Amino acid sequence: MKSLFTAILDGLTFKDIAGKRQPRAYTVLTGLVLVLLFVLASCVALERSAMLDEVQGTPETVQITVEPSATFEPTPVAEACPTDPADWSFLDTQPGSNLKRIEPVCVHDNLAKAVAWALAVREGYTRAEATQALGFAEMPLRRLSEVTILTDTQGPLPMQVSFTPTHPDFAEWRVDGDGKPALAYALRGCFRASTVVGNQTRLWNQDYPVICTLSEDSSGTQIVFSLDGHIATSEARPTRSFVLFGYAGDGQWDWLGTQKEPKVGLEILKSPANEAAASAGVNKEVVWNAAWLEQTFGLGMQSLPQNWQSARNDTDRQAILDALNTFMQEARP
Repeated sequence: MKSLFTAILDGLTFKDIAGKRQPRAYTVLTGLVLVLLFVLASCVALERSAMLDEVQGTPETVQITVEPSATFEPTPVAEACPTDPADWSFLDTQPGSNLKRIEPVCVHDNLAKAVAWALAVREGYTRAEATQALGFAEMPLRRLSEVTILTDTQGPLPMQVSFTPTHPDFAEWRVDGDGKPALAYALRGCFRASTVVGNQTRLWNQDYPVICTLSEDSSGTQIVFSLDGHIATSEARPTRSFVLFGYAGDGQWDWLGTQKEPKVGLEILKSPANEAAASAGVNKEVVWNAAWLEQTFGLGMQSLPQNWQSARNDTDRQAILDALNTFMQEARP
């Protein structure tokens, strides 16, 4: 063991002339390296200890207030439908026809509401009930004997029209043999009630600057009338007629009456329902019928009176006609 120690000691030191042991050069160098390593290790240990103290210390709540940035989100605004006919466009639908399609199509919305009134009073609603249900201040119709229309070949011509009775309590139904509603309207087109000659515009209808023509297909075979407790049922021929609606301004359309001519039996038409749908489609509309009335305005057909099919008494029919005539005479301006 002593010889091992002596060998290690001789490897690290040597004896000088005086016999004293001196460290060898590499021993001194190795010692310096070890001292430096110890110092570095101590510094690392101290830094790590300080970092742990900071991380594991008691957390502090930091409140950061951020000023909200001003953001602008534009609110979509629905563009109002123009009510001045001067702002409407009248577009061709068929070559050579004076019946035009109105743009924008939103103009038809108020027209459709007036047509809904015409449908409702043919589905058992009294004139007063239909007026109230659809939110009109008064009946959307005008009692006229003739209306000047624009023909395709002869220019403006007066056309005789008939109008529906205006008695507020009068009710009627246009139905088929099973009592189902059987009336449909299709927009054929519209025209301005004026003619441009040179640089002048000639107005030939001051009250209604725009008039629209609709086909009225009554496919039912029965008409039921009710007034003042009297009920009368009459036979009817399925017929296509043409009705006129005039624009009174501020979005208001009035039913001006039904043209007395032409009237066509539906049985001679090849496919009246398809043709009506095509005509409405050209004007970007649908056929206005009982299903549309119920879906759009929630107005289903009123119940038919009991025993309506056998209500053929001439006395009741005459009583209804007399009451309507009396009212018309008293209401005539």
